[in-house]
Amino acid sequence: MKIALVGGTGDIGMGFAMRWGQNHEIIIGSRSEQKAKESATAFKEQLGAAGNIQGNDNASAIASADAVVLCVPYEHLAYVTSGLRGSYNSQLVISPVVPMTYNGKFFQYQPPPDGSAAMQARSLLPPDVKVVSAFHTICAAALQDINRIMKADVFICGDDAQSMEITAQLAREIKSLRPLIAGPLTASSLTESLTPFLLNVARKNKIKDAGIAVVSERPTIK
Repeated sequence: MKIALVGGTGDIGMGFAMRWGQNHEIIIGSRSEQKAKESATAFKEQLGAAGNIQGNDNASAIASADAVVLCVPYEHLAYVTSGLRGSYNSQLVISPVVPMTYNGKFFQYQPPPDGSAAMQARSLLPPDVKVVSAFHTICAAALQDINRIMKADVFICGDDAQSMEITAQLAREIKSLRPLIAGPLTASSLTESLTPFLLNVARKNKIKDAGIAVVSERPTIK
C-alpha cells in the first residue's frame, strides 16, 4: 500500500513510518515539502536499507496514497480535511486525532459539535472517502522503537467493514498490537476520550509509555 502520513513529521508520524516502512510505501506529508523530505530521509536512515519512505507536501501525499493517516493535532484537522478536500479520492482515511485540552493539572476531552474528531473529519471529507478512527491510545515513543513489543489493543471504529479490516491488518503488523472493533464511527468519542484518561493515569502514577489492553478473566474450572 501507499500510505500518506499527513502532518507526519512529528512523533506519531515517525512511529508509523518506523513500523510500516518495511512493508509499505510511506509518504511523509507536511505543509513544507522540504521539511517532509528532510524528515523522510531521517526516518529512513533510522529504519535502514529496507525502509521505503519519501516526503512530499500534504496535498501531493494525499493524492498519491491508498490510505491516509491524519497525524496532526486536533487544531489542524480542518486544514488537512476540508482545506485539502480536492486531494482526496476514495481513500481510506484513518484518524487517531483527539480533541483535548490541558489546564495545567489534567487533560480533558473536548469534542467538537460533531461529537468527535472522526465525525468532524467525516463531515469535512468527500462522501466517497472511508473514515476509520483508530490508534488513539498507542504511545508514539513506543511505536518508534521497532523492537518494542507493544502489548496493547487498538480500538477501531468505522462504518465500512473492508476499511476496518485494512486498519486492523495494519495494526497486526505492529508487534503484539491487537485490533479490536469498538463500534461504528459514531462511537469514536468513546475511544478518543480514552487518550486524555490514559495520559492522566500515566502522569499521576508515573507510568511510562502507557497503553490500554482489554483483559478477559476466565472462570476457574473446578
